[in-house]
Amino acid sequence: MKILPFNFKKLQSTPNPLALWLFFRALSFIYFIAFFSLSFQILGLVGEGGILPASPFLHYVQDQIGWRRFFLVPTLFWIIPPTDPILYAGTFLGMFLAVLLFFNIAPALVSLFLWSLYLSYVSVGQIFFNFQWDGLLLECGLLSILSSPWKLHPGFKELTFPPSWATFIFRWLLFRLMLLSGIVKLESHDPTWRALTALKYHYETEPLPTPLAWYFYHFPMWFHETTTFIVLFIELVVPFAIFMGRLGRTVSFILFSLLQLLIILTGNHAFFNWITLALGFVLLDDSFLKKILPFFSKSPPMPCPKLQKKFSFFLILPVFLVSVLLFLESFSFPYPQWTVKLLSSFSALRSINNYGAFAIMTTRRPEIIIEGSTDGIEWKEFPFCWKPSDPHKAPVFISPFHPRLDWQMWFAALSTPKENPWFASLLSCLLHGKKEVIKLFKANPFPFSPPKYVRALIYIYEYSSWSEKKEKGLWWNRTLYGLYFPPASLIVNPQNQEARGIPPSTQWQVSIFEN
Repeated sequence: MKILPFNFKKLQSTPNPLALWLFFRALSFIYFIAFFSLSFQILGLVGEGGILPASPFLHYVQDQIGWRRFFLVPTLFWIIPPTDPILYAGTFLGMFLAVLLFFNIAPALVSLFLWSLYLSYVSVGQIFFNFQWDGLLLECGLLSILSSPWKLHPGFKELTFPPSWATFIFRWLLFRLMLLSGIVKLESHDPTWRALTALKYHYETEPLPTPLAWYFYHFPMWFHETTTFIVLFIELVVPFAIFMGRLGRTVSFILFSLLQLLIILTGNHAFFNWITLALGFVLLDDSFLKKILPFFSKSPPMPCPKLQKKFSFFLILPVFLVSVLLFLESFSFPYPQWTVKLLSSFSALRSINNYGAFAIMTTRRPEIIIEGSTDGIEWKEFPFCWKPSDPHKAPVFISPFHPRLDWQMWFAALSTPKENPWFASLLSCLLHGKKEVIKLFKANPFPFSPPKYVRALIYIYEYSSWSEKKEKGLWWNRTLYGLYFPPASLIVNPQNQEARGIPPSTQWQVSIFEN
């Protein structure tokens, strides 16, 4: 069955060095933002006093799987222990490497270091690094190692012909990313997508909306139905235009870019949409780009380095084949057992992935509010930096910055504490007054000593009406739904000492207070 109507030989003979040059500059910016975001959060998330410390996690993995840990949890922190100074310094190293990549200094080698470093954080980050954009950044990073010039200093504005397959492999990634985003919506049988009402709910229930989302939400239903249809059309039909000549690529570039810009304007989805925008550069021909950037047309591109031209194809071939197998897996393609093992062996690298966001649209917005108390009677809220809490507080623009705890709280609100064991650890850190964790919040309501009790309430949030926003300054209305986590305190048992210097174990003492 012929699925993609493209001429592979034609694609091989028309690499676009300027388009890829622009993509690599955009990729360096996204790497910089990713590590910049981590520098504010990494110690509170997986530091020694964080919610899910990396060191105990690595010790547990080592005890469970032994030498296989190097393949199943690939991270440099097996060699360099993830102490707080190392974790923190690594984020600045990542930002420095991103700057080197931007200025085209040893691009392939720097890309290798960036990919290895980011993979190291993702591997020890546990639940806080389980986002699609982490995988997409790693996949783009892996491809950049193989397709950016294998030179030490090509020069910032010097263009180099990439390997013959380079343009195609990035277009193939963009094709999979967009098409699978539509496929998952159909396969989920979600009624809101089938009724074309999904976007009516999306603006209110997405994890971190922007101020514009409030206004989009109040547009009439015909607008939501029309735009939902357009989204499905762009994701399910337009990707095939990528392989239908210059006109098809131009149309797909315009429509993909408009969709990503709309998402960026109405929602803070970290750097996911920014990477997708960057991938759009590979759809443009250099002849068009040189009209916009004429200073690149003064000298012809340098030839592809001989070593890269000779060996890079053999390195990219298994990557491409695995991506094809994963793509077919989305359509329940039957595989022999050896193929399943092959896909499993590559999964730990998180660098060849399937994608698809918002397969099932949430139709209401539960939000968790964490509170502390010194007496069990008067409770004070731990305010989050970015997610909705105060009904009078307007949403903000923070993309491509990625607040990982705020995002994870959105997922936690859709399930139970038992399904989110990290949540109990978060509350434990608040009871211990761990500074790095408290820094993940907007403010500390207990600046002098930690609270004796903590609890978590769950509210249902709904956008305010036009009149409520104008007269009362309300962005949200919220209704108390119930108790997410009952009031709890800590009992410290100094006799139960864990190995390897882990602090004394803590046990929960859960008490229900009558209000």
